[in-house]
Amino acid sequence: MKRLSMLLIGLFACLMVQAAQTDRMDLSGLWRFQLDPMGFGKTPGSELYLSKLTETIELPGSMDEGGKGIRNIVAHVDRLSRKFEYCGQAWYQREVVIPKEWEEREIILSLERCHWETAVFVDGEPVATDERLSTPNRFILTKQLTPGLHTLTLCVDNRLKYPMDQWNHGTTEYTQTNWNGVVGRMELIAKPSSYIGKMKIYPDIEAKKVNVRLALHVTGNNPTKGELTLRIREKDGKEVCQTVIPLSLSGKENKIEQELALGKDIKLWNEFSPALYELIATLTTEAGEDTYTSVFGMRHVEQGRHHIRVNGRDIHLRGVLDCCVFPLTGYPATDVKEWKRIMGTVKDHGMNHVRFHSWCPPEAAFDAADELGLYLQVELPMWIKDVGQYPARRDFFEREMYAILDEYGNHPSFILYCNGNENEGDFAVLEDLVKKGQAYDSRHLYSASTARTHVAADQYYTSHVAASVGDTNRRWITVYEGKPSTDWDRSEESAIDVPVIAHETGQRCMYPDFEEMKKYTGVLEPRNFKVYQDRLAKNGMLHQAGDFFRATGAHTVLQYKEVNEALLRTSTSGGFQLLGLSDFPGQGSAFVGILDAFWESKGLVTPEKYRESCAPIVLLARLPKRTYTNAETFTVKMEIYHFGPEAIRKGQLTWQLEDESGDIAASGKLSHKEIPFSTVDSLGVIHIPLDKITTAGRYTLKARIAGNIRNEWDIWVYPAVKQPASEGYKYVRRWSEAKELLQKGENVLLIPDSCAGRKTHFVGHFWNPIMFNWKPMIVGTCIEHRHPVFRDFPTSYYADWQWWDILNYATAVDLTDIRALTPVIQSVDSYEFNRKLGVSFEACVGSGKLFVLAVDPVKDIEKRPAMQQLLMSVRNYVASDRFAPTVTLQPYELDALFDYDKIRKAETRSSEAVKQLLNQ
Repeated sequence: MKRLSMLLIGLFACLMVQAAQTDRMDLSGLWRFQLDPMGFGKTPGSELYLSKLTETIELPGSMDEGGKGIRNIVAHVDRLSRKFEYCGQAWYQREVVIPKEWEEREIILSLERCHWETAVFVDGEPVATDERLSTPNRFILTKQLTPGLHTLTLCVDNRLKYPMDQWNHGTTEYTQTNWNGVVGRMELIAKPSSYIGKMKIYPDIEAKKVNVRLALHVTGNNPTKGELTLRIREKDGKEVCQTVIPLSLSGKENKIEQELALGKDIKLWNEFSPALYELIATLTTEAGEDTYTSVFGMRHVEQGRHHIRVNGRDIHLRGVLDCCVFPLTGYPATDVKEWKRIMGTVKDHGMNHVRFHSWCPPEAAFDAADELGLYLQVELPMWIKDVGQYPARRDFFEREMYAILDEYGNHPSFILYCNGNENEGDFAVLEDLVKKGQAYDSRHLYSASTARTHVAADQYYTSHVAASVGDTNRRWITVYEGKPSTDWDRSEESAIDVPVIAHETGQRCMYPDFEEMKKYTGVLEPRNFKVYQDRLAKNGMLHQAGDFFRATGAHTVLQYKEVNEALLRTSTSGGFQLLGLSDFPGQGSAFVGILDAFWESKGLVTPEKYRESCAPIVLLARLPKRTYTNAETFTVKMEIYHFGPEAIRKGQLTWQLEDESGDIAASGKLSHKEIPFSTVDSLGVIHIPLDKITTAGRYTLKARIAGNIRNEWDIWVYPAVKQPASEGYKYVRRWSEAKELLQKGENVLLIPDSCAGRKTHFVGHFWNPIMFNWKPMIVGTCIEHRHPVFRDFPTSYYADWQWWDILNYATAVDLTDIRALTPVIQSVDSYEFNRKLGVSFEACVGSGKLFVLAVDPVKDIEKRPAMQQLLMSVRNYVASDRFAPTVTLQPYELDALFDYDKIRKAETRSSEAVKQLLNQ
């Protein structure tokens, strides 16, 4: 006991020395702790703030990190699983020693991010409660924290204070988790009795000055005199200007407004040159000196006709979503280093914009974006379907909006504000918030909600579909997948009355990478991965897991190239927000990113390659189609998307058409005039006769302009004159015929006119198949590309564009029960169920050999050169001595796949179910 007392005395002495040497007291460290699952801790007779709490926990941090709460053993299939779960009040407590030097000073408790409602008690007395989700909680404790020893107690309650639905990323379990705790900076701050409470900086780039608006707080009723010094310097330290203003202060809050000229050589802030300034305001009175420092940029944002404008020029937003995914901690990072890593990765992939989907990040995210030159869209924690209900909730959102604008409004990266995501209900309430925000802080552009309804007060609009206010003909502006032709865009649809941003583009799901599981070393475990992995193993395909990931991932990369370029071709587009560059581990587990949930590469595409189709300057090609015969001419219209820093001088575009070995089949040049920035412009037309190409294969059009700006597009060319039909095999459409021929020892090609299976699709599933149970429940196609059947039909291991019509007219047969069989062409099933689905397979059956290809060989066949070539390649293989299946099956094992009575009954049941669903 004596030893403990000595330790406490030593601790208090250290705290007093620390506080005496500074105006801030760091509160991080060991706190006492206690759960309050019944919520009695504030009720008379059960007051925990009167007790000495019995456990300990490290702060800053969460209960999850401290191993507190209910140990969770559930393996959630639709999201990551917390090791510990808890929803309710939790209590945190420690002693603080206030030094004598802090007497008569204003003492503020600052907690950077709490989750959610936070109540403060000092020495067993309630002091204040706050409920910020997006900004720090600050409490004035001047009266309570007199010099000496005090007990500081916090009660953090992570129960939802208002009906919030389950999705918004400020409180949802699906991304950051509904954690309980305090993270970021935790400190007591001592200020003179007269101090600077707020400082807003309004740049005027035309006049080359800033308007500074300050709120000065005075404790007490006596007038006081002093002076305010305002200094501006460049971020590297070079002083730009300084002024001293004499003051006479009275009352509790004094408003001061002052203009400062920066001189003729100001540096503007934008994505290419994110020049930053620092304004240091120092208030000197008899009570002492107080300094308030804020970083800002000389940046002006305004609404243009079709584009948002920064510093007088149109910009185009190439954006990603940040949905508050932090798998190690379960809460958002509060350090600049981590945010610079994330945002540096975003910028490395050619993006210039981040949308914080239904949440607002901590200060560190804004600092990182300021330094790197990224444009941010910030939102309230709002994603609700009954806007207008619950007045208390509506008031909370208004307070939260003002808090966000006050806390982060000086950051030049903060250009867009939105109330939240896909809200529904009374949009007059949302528009009222927008109007209040516009009146309160004009440094940003405002929008009522992403998607659903466009209101007159919107200064931009982010949506899937759009029309001008009053126009009921809303049309699609977003793009979820590419097409074989690239000769299209969304220019007509996007030309509405405000700049329009394509909402949540892409969303192409891939198979998970089970190697990622070892990264989850924090509070969340990938038990959903384990469930998928176990089910895959149960169905005998665990050895294919890596192949499934690589094939479906490569297809997602292919789709995002097309999605991005389609919106870059759209001259009236204000931008797009891709969902996503990184994975979203909730809402069913959406593996939609080329990066994992840690914002780290999956190894699918390099940033350099990705930037060919997503960057400030991108070469574009309008292709009429992807597959040709060598009797045709390949005609392509070349364009350029130019939202780079300066005009491109007149020069030449060089191009060449290469085969897979790098041999050049054709080449040429196009001269171009000077290309101004902020434009999508034509560069000319290329015509390439294909008659000199004699070998079937993939050919790549490569183009380059202005030194190192390059891009490329693949086409497939096949001989127009087909080889005569091979002999030595039998081609049939029905299993009954095939079975008879196999008993006779024939080589049989079966292209069934009907079989038990599901229709396939070229593109992978939208978002994820657990949340959206839509047909077909597949996430891509895995192809055994080295198989000899493809000798005359060159292909990769994934579905590239030559497979588009083949797969859209095909059927995947369920082969799960035939364990020995691995399909040649395999549809990759939903990772929730992991059925073995074969479009094509082969086996020795009876005395013969069978090759099954479940495609449509008839529909529009004259317009499908890839299908014609595949059929020829398969015929040649089945008729050759290369046809040597390694698996032997009995006829009865295949009977069920081609039982026409069962197939017809299943189709009838499906049709009846659809009719019932539609009330027909």
